[in-house]
Amino acid sequence: MRAIILAAGEGMRLRPLTAYMPKVMLPVSNKPILEYVVEALRNNSIKEITIVVGYKSDRIKQYFGNGADFGVHIDYVEQKKQLGTAHALYQAKIDEEFLLLFGDNIVGERCVKELLNTKINTIIGAHSNRISAYGIVESVDGKIKIVRSSWDGEAIAFTGMGHFDGEIFRIIEEKMKEGIYNLPEILNDMDIRLKITDCEWKDAIYPWDLIELNSYSLRRNVRKLAGKIEESTIIGNVEIGENSRIGAGTYIHGNVKIGENCEIGPNSVIIGDTSIGDGVRIGALSYIENSLIMDDVSIGEGAYLKDSVIGREAWLGVKFVGLSGKARKIIEGEIIDVNAGIIIGEGAYIDSSVVIHPGVVIGSNAKIGALKVLKEDVSNEERVV
Repeated sequence: MRAIILAAGEGMRLRPLTAYMPKVMLPVSNKPILEYVVEALRNNSIKEITIVVGYKSDRIKQYFGNGADFGVHIDYVEQKKQLGTAHALYQAKIDEEFLLLFGDNIVGERCVKELLNTKINTIIGAHSNRISAYGIVESVDGKIKIVRSSWDGEAIAFTGMGHFDGEIFRIIEEKMKEGIYNLPEILNDMDIRLKITDCEWKDAIYPWDLIELNSYSLRRNVRKLAGKIEESTIIGNVEIGENSRIGAGTYIHGNVKIGENCEIGPNSVIIGDTSIGDGVRIGALSYIENSLIMDDVSIGEGAYLKDSVIGREAWLGVKFVGLSGKARKIIEGEIIDVNAGIIIGEGAYIDSSVVIHPGVVIGSNAKIGALKVLKEDVSNEERVV
């Protein structure tokens, strides 16, 4: 059995975190979302994988290579124009049966097992109160349909997982002649079955959703302490990577994962469900709670950060404050209410004594001068001096 993974899109609603990497490569608990999908397939003895790439494809190819390091064999096909999910799937056209998965969702091993046990032309649905653009699965006139509509409350979401054979490519080819490029529209013209599951499936639609995915994944932590740990208090399933140094007087409590070559503290607090990537520096007397910090971030002394996502190579000055609370945002024309902290894009530079209010998004490579209080978003490359 072969699996086809769609990984060509940018993830526009996750900007600015996807300014320099595709959504599938955003780290959750210190590894890319796509890696969870690959692992779930491998653990079900599915070793032949085709990944459809497009946006920032080099980031995917450099990380996964031919798949040997992950116990699988990976081929790549390219979607040169991101016209839609059906168009992306068509790039991987084959004659035999296959499993379809979306690379931007966390997928558990049991999901793949259940998918393997379905008949051809079956899709997987899951209970969700956060319906993405993939849509709601309903029975319309006795047929399974994927409906794009607003929804308040729990519904059955199309997970992007399915079991098909080569016939779907013939249908896609015909529909593309009519200008139809998205998978839900294709499936709505097919006689498909629905299997509803409660297996491990998580989708990040907006940047703050990564905090929930991170918390979910960190529950798998196994206590493992490496590196150099000075006299500190460490409670819970904490993982500390090789060559990292934890300064004296630091307090770590919760499902916390710290990567390799990090420098933390002294006298800092890291609690809740927090992941810290490789090469991160967190200065003395800092407080970090329930946050996702990507590789090579620098956070100055006396910083405060809660319920937030910090992109790669961001630089936060001393006495930085990232607040958490309620905020209303408009993203790609959608109004959402968040109850979380801040989002900082890759390579942003924030000088000392800056306070950022809940829900504020700082763009990639933005530069913020000292002593600022920010209540509004800052665009990519923007300067606030």
